[in-house]
Amino acid sequence: MRSTSVWLATAAIGLALVTPTFAVDAPATAPSTATKTIHTRQLAGEVVSVDQAAKTLTVKRGSSKTAKDMTFTVENDAAAALADLKAGDHVKVGYVASQGHLTAKTVAKNDNVAKK
Repeated sequence: MRSTSVWLATAAIGLALVTPTFAVDAPATAPSTATKTIHTRQLAGEVVSVDQAAKTLTVKRGSSKTAKDMTFTVENDAAAALADLKAGDHVKVGYVASQGHLTAKTVAKNDNVAKK
């Protein structure tokens, strides 16, 4: 009887030690893969150059002292507007910036700006 009690006690202690090990080895839940929200930005400026074949648009923003050229890759939906643009036109561009790359989502001629 005594040997049976010792055996049961040993088995109970063994199970008690093994069970937490399984809990520790359980795989953690996958980290959330939350995507960053990309915000559309707006820019008004003057067209410097248009390349319909490459679907690119370069726009100058700011005054002559602080002017900065920004080159956009134009998406298919906005690419149709490139045919009507030429250097010197004023435009409004809706774009997103991702990893240093600018992508135009919308391009619209801005006829309300007085030309100099």
